[in-house]
Amino acid sequence: MKRIFTILVITIFTILSCSENKSGTTKTNAIEIEKENKTETKNAKLETSDTLNSNNYSDLDSQTTYTKELDLFWIRDLEENANKKIGFISLSDIYPLSEHPDSLAIPNYENVDKNSLQYFKLNASYRKRVLSKTNISETDSLFIYDYSTDVLLSFPVRKLNVVAYLNDYMDIKDCPCSQSDYMIGFEVTKNYLIGLGKYFSEALVFIGKENPFTHGQMKAIVWQKIKAEKFPLGKSNLTEKQKEYKHKNTIKGQAYLYETKTHQIFIQDYTEPNNLIQVQDRHLIIIDKQSDNVVNETIFNNSEGTSVTPLNFGINNTNYPDLKEQWIGKLFKDKPEVIFGFEWVSFGCPSIIFVNSQNKYVQINCDNRH
Repeated sequence: MKRIFTILVITIFTILSCSENKSGTTKTNAIEIEKENKTETKNAKLETSDTLNSNNYSDLDSQTTYTKELDLFWIRDLEENANKKIGFISLSDIYPLSEHPDSLAIPNYENVDKNSLQYFKLNASYRKRVLSKTNISETDSLFIYDYSTDVLLSFPVRKLNVVAYLNDYMDIKDCPCSQSDYMIGFEVTKNYLIGLGKYFSEALVFIGKENPFTHGQMKAIVWQKIKAEKFPLGKSNLTEKQKEYKHKNTIKGQAYLYETKTHQIFIQDYTEPNNLIQVQDRHLIIIDKQSDNVVNETIFNNSEGTSVTPLNFGINNTNYPDLKEQWIGKLFKDKPEVIFGFEWVSFGCPSIIFVNSQNKYVQINCDNRH
């Protein structure tokens, strides 16, 4: 999953505390600013029901209700844009705004030097307002987990600044700007962000009482090519009419397989008739080995708002040997295995899906102003 692809990405995914890596040794490349309270994970943003509007579902599908299991955030590197060495976590996706004075996100800066309007720290009263509106407590912690480097960092909320940063589509010369022109959130000095990957592109953020992430259990998928007829289309839960609609104007292409101890994960490419290299759709079927049943089936499309991602082939991918888009494993302590990285999102934000459940997801709040 890489950052928003402007046709872009994304695509995935926050934290500190000493924990064990894959070899069983204690991992210490995380920075603990302060011991967090070991109480139950905050439930304010858990177990809510939403209906997703996904390109994977057409009018031929009945409306499906998905259960949002968790809210995550991205961390952005603002060094270049803000001229400050900070990581920034926007809360704007969960911060309800209105023009009423009691809910304004930022002060009135009409008579302030414009050069100071690109980025600024919010004072105590506005900070309190932000935390109240987002159901975040000063006793919470901000957890950052990079699943590609297996580094977990945590920072107490009360130690972090709440800042306003002018979004990428606005220029300070156009200010005074409205509150909706700003991204509002936490900043973390980059000196503390040790061990995260380049641009923080595989780092996920959770804000709450307790770290929800596991250590050392995420793997980059390495696909193996299989014959097209090996793709288990006969097990598909789609009707013939749905299959025809979803793959209209495409030609069946290469198929792929990745296996774990418990699941077979199949991918089938569908290409455009006049461009057999260009993948238009990608059909995912996951089969539980014990029951031999399909436990997850999704179709990813190229569309105005999404693009299918390249597949990982490890050392066999001579052009991109380090490409790691698709990931699988137990990302969260108290939830089943997840799988993600099949599409880049240019409008909206990506989600993480579960291997064994087609009706649950984890939301990534990315403050996409595209």
